[in-house]
Amino acid sequence: MNLQHLEYFITIAQNKSFTTASNILSVTQPALSKAISKLEEELDVPLFEKNGRNIEITRFGEVFLNYAKLALNDIEKGIEELKYMKKDEEKNISLSYTECIGTSFIPFIISSFLEVHSDIKFKFNNTSVEKILNNLSTRKTDLGFFDDISCINNYPEIKTVLVSKQKYVLVTSKSHHLSNKTEVSLSELKDELFVVYNKGFSNKGISYTKFIDYTPKISVQPSEAGILVGLVAAGAGITIVPNTPMINTNEISILNIKEDIGYKSIYMVWNKNNLNSKVINEFKNHILKINNI
Repeated sequence: MNLQHLEYFITIAQNKSFTTASNILSVTQPALSKAISKLEEELDVPLFEKNGRNIEITRFGEVFLNYAKLALNDIEKGIEELKYMKKDEEKNISLSYTECIGTSFIPFIISSFLEVHSDIKFKFNNTSVEKILNNLSTRKTDLGFFDDISCINNYPEIKTVLVSKQKYVLVTSKSHHLSNKTEVSLSELKDELFVVYNKGFSNKGISYTKFIDYTPKISVQPSEAGILVGLVAAGAGITIVPNTPMINTNEISILNIKEDIGYKSIYMVWNKNNLNSKVINEFKNHILKINNI
């Protein structure tokens, strides 16, 4: 018995036809018949029986089919684990994250890690939460980062850990009339122009309109989160963003907000069924350490 014989058996059983299986496997029918005969001889039971011009799987075959599928599935898992071990030797880490986190959080954790592990190579993927979770499930990504865990219960194989809580602050240009203040109330911003990331304004993380009785006036809605603070520095308006180490205070002013509008919570996620490499575990621990989690 070998893996090829099991593959032949499963394909024939699923299609109930030697002819169809022969075409799918690109194997001659005599070769398939010989393989099945050898398998039946070794098991000492019939796996198929003729039913007119067709074939039917026997009760012995039905039982054996379940175990054959499990065996091939375990082999495939073993191959994937070996690939993962090989990745450990190559010292690669693949990351998936949403755009805002990719702009403000990822550079910070990467740079501090590379100070100690300069030989590590990172692969980056800026995408949606849904695609991050799918990439983790299919092992296309080692670690994911996002702030919305509303659908995480649909992925029981995904492990989620809070790695950062970023307080929301008001950001203005140095020349703005509010820039010299240390704290402002949302009510003071009624007549101000806002610069708002057009994909983030409706996001529950910065929907601060629910805390005030007016709709903010929006001057610019960039489609890239990375230029948000740059537009503020240039005087296009003010904005409310998470307070991160990546904000350059040489160009803008950061003001606290009197009202409690919450925090931006960032989560690190990974597939708990994966055999994480040593370097990935080191990176995970590094992130937890620098964020005091």
